[in-house]
Amino acid sequence: MYYFAYGSNLNARAVGEWAKHHGHRPPPMKHGKSAVLDNYRLCFPLYSEYWGGGIGDIVYDPGKYVAGVLFDLPDSEMKVLDAKVGRKLDERGIDAGVYKRIEVSVAELGKKGQVTAVTYQGVNVEKYHIPPTQFYMDQLIQGAYAHGLSMMWISYIQSFSIQSGRKPRPGGDK
Repeated sequence: MYYFAYGSNLNARAVGEWAKHHGHRPPPMKHGKSAVLDNYRLCFPLYSEYWGGGIGDIVYDPGKYVAGVLFDLPDSEMKVLDAKVGRKLDERGIDAGVYKRIEVSVAELGKKGQVTAVTYQGVNVEKYHIPPTQFYMDQLIQGAYAHGLSMMWISYIQSFSIQSGRKPRPGGDK
């Protein structure tokens, strides 16, 4: 299944560290392809105890776009990412965790047409910006560089207000 990453999951090392700490085999997230999700924008309206600040989310916003990376991952690897981002289903199968999976159409850079992929979107979202920590943003920016996202996108990411914060707290949420 295709997965579109736009936040800290852009950083394979950060995903690997989380997975190892929680007893999972890290998903192979090194061979993704740069892609764009149209009509959404990046924001930071969710608080994470793990990161100690705001974490990335996407919201529908016609005319905007989110740059990210498209990965082809089996369902078993997606379950590891579900755990990392706090995706949980209640007894009726309804998303009740931090994030839910949504289906989106993304354009792989340099190719014609759209690809259907899944990505994550916040479930209970605040209406205001929660500044992410410098450490969280560093992880996001390092992932963007590693996957060759544009300097314009990286500059945009760097324009968000941040807080000094701390490194992730392994006992916290995702």
